[in-house]
Amino acid sequence: MMKKLMIAVVLAAVGMQAVAGVGEDRQRSFKKMLLSYEPIGVMLRDGPFRKDQFIKHANALKLAAPVPFTQFAPGTMDDVSRAKPEIWQQPARWKQEETRFLQAVSALQAGAANDDLATVRNKYNAISQSCKSCHDAFRGPKK
Repeated sequence: MMKKLMIAVVLAAVGMQAVAGVGEDRQRSFKKMLLSYEPIGVMLRDGPFRKDQFIKHANALKLAAPVPFTQFAPGTMDDVSRAKPEIWQQPARWKQEETRFLQAVSALQAGAANDDLATVRNKYNAISQSCKSCHDAFRGPKK
């Protein structure tokens, strides 16, 4: 009996993950980006600036950055998603925000090894401004 109960619990947990939904998938992808983005910000704001760690995080951010944008197929709104319908109603503007963000991330990563600290801060700020612009236009309030 206990074995059957345990199997049922495991299957239920697996099933719940399988139907988690695209909103949760997108959130996971954005959070993965934050694992690199936030440590860079801490280094730039509070120090110490450790170039080796900065390069590592900039490279990881560049790899993670495009992933969430692939998860906004038409009709993928769910109860978890904070995505506004404007994403699909204004595809050119959405693409512009994506491009701006990815270019800012690429610029930061490309200069990670050689840019001076002031330039690195400016490039990081460009990413932050891109995030804010996109969130203002395409992200709804917390549910």
